[in-house]
Amino acid sequence: MLHNIPSLPLVRGRSHTLMTALMNALALLLLCSMAACSPEPALESSREIKGTPAARAAAVSKIIIKHSPLPGPLLDANFVEEQTGDGRLGPSDFKSFSVLSVAPANLPAWRAALAPLEAQNTPPAYAAPKQALPWWLPAADFSGLEFHSPKSLTGRLNGWVGIAPDGRIYVYSFTM
Repeated sequence: MLHNIPSLPLVRGRSHTLMTALMNALALLLLCSMAACSPEPALESSREIKGTPAARAAAVSKIIIKHSPLPGPLLDANFVEEQTGDGRLGPSDFKSFSVLSVAPANLPAWRAALAPLEAQNTPPAYAAPKQALPWWLPAADFSGLEFHSPKSLTGRLNGWVGIAPDGRIYVYSFTM
């Protein structure tokens, strides 16, 4: 009985066109998802703040004050940030490493501004930049640090702030 309806071939034609469009979209989606899971390693890059001690301190101060006021002035600072991924086919991950030099008289203010280390960062694990940098903490000195949360200085929950016996403040944070 339906075969006598003159518009049935038109419905079949639209149905076929819709099915073809859906199959093409599914194939494109599958192709894109396979490209995102390619075996090639993710793009890696880094940026380091360089210059005079005053220029480095000013640049790192600008990074910190985005999250909280400085508890005291920086005398010197070093900073490097590593990025894994290009942010196009998914988010990138970041790791940052910095060492802050402050006047010994300002160290109590810096300690007071830092919160205790969060549970997910306990016990703290040693981390170092992929490229060795002369200013970063040697692994042998890691256990001598006094640990705090990185959140107030970096805005990130993951990582640690370690105050060395000589007063230098090491900061490691990362996203995931």
